[in-house]
Amino acid sequence: MEALRSWEPWATHAGAYAFVVAFGALWGSFANVCIYRLPQGLSVVSPGSRCGACMTPVRWYDNVPIFAYLWLRGRCRDCGAAFSPRYLLVEAVTGALFGVAWWAAVEASALWEPFELRLLRFAIYAAFVLLMMVITFIDLDHQLILDKVTLPAIAVFYGAGLLLERHWSEGLLGALLGYGVVWLIDAVYRMLRGQDGMGLGDGKLLAVIGALLGWRGVVVALFGGAFVGSIVTLGMLAVIRRLPAAMTEPSPAPAVDGPAAALAGGGQTKVSEAQGGAASKDPGPAGAPAGVAEGARDPEDEADGDDAAPSALETPIPFGPFIAFAAVFYLFAEPWVQISVAFLGRR
Repeated sequence: MEALRSWEPWATHAGAYAFVVAFGALWGSFANVCIYRLPQGLSVVSPGSRCGACMTPVRWYDNVPIFAYLWLRGRCRDCGAAFSPRYLLVEAVTGALFGVAWWAAVEASALWEPFELRLLRFAIYAAFVLLMMVITFIDLDHQLILDKVTLPAIAVFYGAGLLLERHWSEGLLGALLGYGVVWLIDAVYRMLRGQDGMGLGDGKLLAVIGALLGWRGVVVALFGGAFVGSIVTLGMLAVIRRLPAAMTEPSPAPAVDGPAAALAGGGQTKVSEAQGGAASKDPGPAGAPAGVAEGARDPEDEADGDDAAPSALETPIPFGPFIAFAAVFYLFAEPWVQISVAFLGRR
């Protein structure tokens, strides 16, 4: 333990942050693999990364996160097939979030926690951030929140909360509230309108959040996600109004899943994958570079040319990414929120 504490002075050094961001980018590369393969029921371990167009295995030096995409200019070295820039985005954002997690867990908590507990907190924060990235982009691609991802995560992050010395009842109440509130919204909306109002996959995502962050995390994720989702939807409406009329027919408004849609009486519902099966839409060729892309092209690029592209207003906006965004915000802000509430309560 003393040997571990001897590294504490280096925790705030720029080199430590550079290492953590690079480490996060590596996990972002793995997140790309999970995002592509999990909805199809494929292994995230094997086979190794290959170009989805020419099936050539990726060389180790072309597997470096972020930089490989840049020096290859987003294309396969062998056949020149284009890779989606979305994979670069996932790696970069994951690396950046690992850096923020290091600051929040290790540096910002230095006044009230020992170094070894702060390192544990960082590991849990990093795992939570990685999970939110995977769930977000799978949901964006397929409007699915996979049971095989969320159900084990509920147990894992409940245990993680106990390691962070949370009371056993906090995570239990948070998980029950997270799933229960979505189930209630969906049941009431179905009774009133005869259709689903909110996908139960969102409830399982909120249960994961509640298992780690307690009932307060559920409240922030649910209402914060609804607020951010409403802002994004209004922004889309403002942009769509400027588009030619042919691009905005026939749907009257963009669809958004979640409480905003349920309470407003509109929007498409999300499908929750109960059995952990593959998504119905083919997201692209298998086996692209883990450090560059897991799939050679976007799903939209590979659609059959005879199929009409959906209009901008027909594109559903899943609610899960907004929940995940609000949850990550609360993950980092929680200590400061609690300190502020305690301070205001004593005035």
